[in-house]
Amino acid sequence: MSTPAQSSRPPGKRSLVATIGVAAAASLIALTSSQEGVSLKPYDDRLAGNLQTVCFGETNVAMHAYTLPECKAMLGDSLAGYAQTVKSLTPGFDALTDGQKVAAIDLAYNTGLSNYKGSTLRKRYIARDFPSACTEFMKWRFVRGRDCAIAENRCGGIYKRRMLERDACLGEN
Repeated sequence: MSTPAQSSRPPGKRSLVATIGVAAAASLIALTSSQEGVSLKPYDDRLAGNLQTVCFGETNVAMHAYTLPECKAMLGDSLAGYAQTVKSLTPGFDALTDGQKVAAIDLAYNTGLSNYKGSTLRKRYIARDFPSACTEFMKWRFVRGRDCAIAENRCGGIYKRRMLERDACLGEN
């Protein structure tokens, strides 16, 4: 029997593993879940302008309490969708290293697909301009004009996440 989160997968949607492979999927889930944290009950995400959020950063689902297994299934489904879109927006995606795939998908999950689509980072990925593309992650350390590399701005988790993405892109973690 599938959970509600599992059964919500649109017909024809590929799994995360089918899209990016076993090792990359495991790394992506580990990175994203460690940086998002989990809340089984909805809360207002202050960094996202008090946007209602639940589980591992979900904003486009019904806002009610979920079990941890439901949240984990939801994360896998969401990341699969992001992976498919990032892959379609990035010609040559399959030739990237697992770390490069993980970094791009996690950034898109955290900042939004439209931001990824219009980014210099994506253009450098397409041009295979590495490691220059990897340094682009650090440009995404701002939240509503605040530099998250500055401790007083109280958004250091964003800065840490960008460093982890950069390191994954460079193959350093």
